[in-house]
Amino acid sequence: MQMVGCTLDKTLLVLGGGPDQIPGISKAKEMGIYTIVLDGNPNADAKKYANEFHTVSIKHFEQIEEFIKNKLTKKVDGVIAFGVDIASIIAKTADTLDVNYTIPLESAKLSEDKFISKVFMHKNSIPIPEYKQVENLEDIKSFIADVGFPVIIKPVDNSAARGISLIYSDEQLSLFFEHAQKLSPSKKVIIEQYLSGPQITTESIVYDNNIFNICCSDRNYNDIDKFLPNIIENGGDLPSVHMTDLHKISLHKYLEEVAKQLNIQNGIIKGDIVVYNGSVNIIEFALRLSGGNFSTIEIPESTGVDFIKIAIKLHLNMKIDEDELTASKNKNISLRYKFCELTQSQIIKQIQLPLKNENIIFSNFHAREGDVISEKTTNHAERMGFAIAKGKTREDAIKNAQTYLDNVEIFFE
Repeated sequence: MQMVGCTLDKTLLVLGGGPDQIPGISKAKEMGIYTIVLDGNPNADAKKYANEFHTVSIKHFEQIEEFIKNKLTKKVDGVIAFGVDIASIIAKTADTLDVNYTIPLESAKLSEDKFISKVFMHKNSIPIPEYKQVENLEDIKSFIADVGFPVIIKPVDNSAARGISLIYSDEQLSLFFEHAQKLSPSKKVIIEQYLSGPQITTESIVYDNNIFNICCSDRNYNDIDKFLPNIIENGGDLPSVHMTDLHKISLHKYLEEVAKQLNIQNGIIKGDIVVYNGSVNIIEFALRLSGGNFSTIEIPESTGVDFIKIAIKLHLNMKIDEDELTASKNKNISLRYKFCELTQSQIIKQIQLPLKNENIIFSNFHAREGDVISEKTTNHAERMGFAIAKGKTREDAIKNAQTYLDNVEIFFE
């Protein structure tokens, strides 16, 4: 694939203007790229960072299409989204503008459906948990009779752990099914075998048909019991201590197959994997940049690879040098979240944040004064805030992040 050299006269259409998008938009401007940002919120956090901002819902392609036809005044050279689960809308928008240099539309659609993507992986001999799309309680009981407990029930088409339940017994199975179905836009539900073992987030780049596995992060589920039946992650730690060289070779092989079969010559593959009985199994993959500051902050801080700059170049059809894809360091970085588990819902009166120190790379609080905090965290969007810290050792980094969050004071009305 022919790539063009870096210039300063390119325009990037960014879908999404929330907090996760700010680092990407800032990086594009740092590269001398003109940014046009779309978001359904007229007061989006990233609005002030954009060269142009327009109030357009990024979840409804019809609105994006109307904007392109009637309001877009500049030639767009690429389309991107940072940490937003809208792979097919990115592809469709890029196709409309004739600037799709990354993920084909049909491949993007496949990746957004957890059942169809599992069928695809099974067909291509990629190890995955046992699974089944279910339509009623009888389907669920039949699956459990075959594979046993524990199992996971979840929507085929939602993210941020919405609608996901980890189940250890046959109590209230119908409620878990109804919960997942309610949070599925298509009203479709999948059940799968729960594989015990370390879970790992991966972020890889496909460039000129080659796979570059840039980084692996160990997901932290140490507190999972207090959130059950919801599966809530409390951050993660880089570099991974669970991914051996053999595991990395296996991952590389599986991602090569994904890229080959889905005709991805250039793009991003985000993976959720589990090391089960010593082998890599793919839980899910997504053809997009991860959210939660993984690609924007954690990877660059840990590896020295400017992941977002590379992603922007991919979406703009620009040349990438080999040294940009090579890690220059291997630093300990940890992310932890702030949770507030109450006996009943309450309104936040005041939040007092501690002073940051040199070990806190970045922190942010989504919760605000006046917000109603529920008594139980049920998905990742309900986490209150986070801290990303560094340390001389893995333990130091974890302690630094957790200590900062422990010193946050929250007062309720």
